[in-house]
Amino acid sequence: WGVGALLALAAGFFFVQFLRPGWRVGNELREARQRLEKLKAAGPVLNLDQVRSEVMVSDDLQHCWDEYRDTLHGQKQANAMGVMEVRRWRATSMASAFFTDQGLIEAPLRTEFYKHLPGILTGLGIIGTFSGLIVGLQGFKVSDDANVVRGSLETLIVSVGGAFVVSAGAIALAMLVTTIEKAIINSRFTELERLCSLIDSLFDAGAGE
Repeated sequence: WGVGALLALAAGFFFVQFLRPGWRVGNELREARQRLEKLKAAGPVLNLDQVRSEVMVSDDLQHCWDEYRDTLHGQKQANAMGVMEVRRWRATSMASAFFTDQGLIEAPLRTEFYKHLPGILTGLGIIGTFSGLIVGLQGFKVSDDANVVRGSLETLIVSVGGAFVVSAGAIALAMLVTTIEKAIINSRFTELERLCSLIDSLFDAGAGE
């Protein structure tokens, strides 16, 4: 029961500290990309403050955008009134250098810890197995009385069966956690890559003349 409680606690932390942030980050990246696609379809992107306020839907994305926009080079041209205005922006750096995996995905999802969680769960299952075996063997009594031996044997079987159930549950939970963790991480990396590619497509590379 103690090992089972630890497994349930680990599963709860996985849901609260990994799954929920993973869903939130995925929704933010997806929404930012969709808003940026609409803004791009409306024409050349000149108002960088509009991108920050309308597209970057989280504080982390806004911070990355603030760092990235400092690398943009504005090309100016005189308007009808003779005032110099920015006619286009040129990119001098790739968006992926600022919209990084570490800052937007790995840190919020605590991937450095949760990628080792399956091994921890498997270790708990092994501990549960040996604990059940030890408890069952300690309760086994050798006696000439057949009823005593039968009762001890029944206790041993129950303990061993419970130990293997806990171990099987831990291994199954570890496999499930691994599958979910890898699927979410790969999905978020793909979404971030699509967002970076879209940002790069907004501006021509190079400082120009």
